[in-house]
Amino acid sequence: MAAIKVKLNVESAGLLSSPIRLIESDSIVTTGVVQRIAKAITVVDGAAAVLLAKADFTDADDQALVVLKNTGATHDLYVEFVANEEAMKLKPGQFAMFPWCTDNTIGNDISVYASNSAGTTVEATVIELT
Repeated sequence: MAAIKVKLNVESAGLLSSPIRLIESDSIVTTGVVQRIAKAITVVDGAAAVLLAKADFTDADDQALVVLKNTGATHDLYVEFVANEEAMKLKPGQFAMFPWCTDNTIGNDISVYASNSAGTTVEATVIELT
């Protein structure tokens, strides 16, 4: 069993007429798989590579929490949930955390490609929720 602590802080002064401060915290306990993947991505638009296959994550609840990070220094990383439909772009050093449906009949694989054929690197952590 793994315990994962998630904390999000959003703070700004001067963005709005009043300062904002949003803090959300959660502690996730999982008996499912926690997996870390690091890959070099050299494919470009139109030839995305599957980074996370939904069939590899089959927890009873069919749900996972994913953290993706573009660890490359130069090129953007594009993420697709449906073939040839870009869902997000991560600049070098940027990351995203989101829930993922891994149901084999409903969920989608997560595919990625780089903005340049020289490629980029990506880290992914998948936490199966129970």
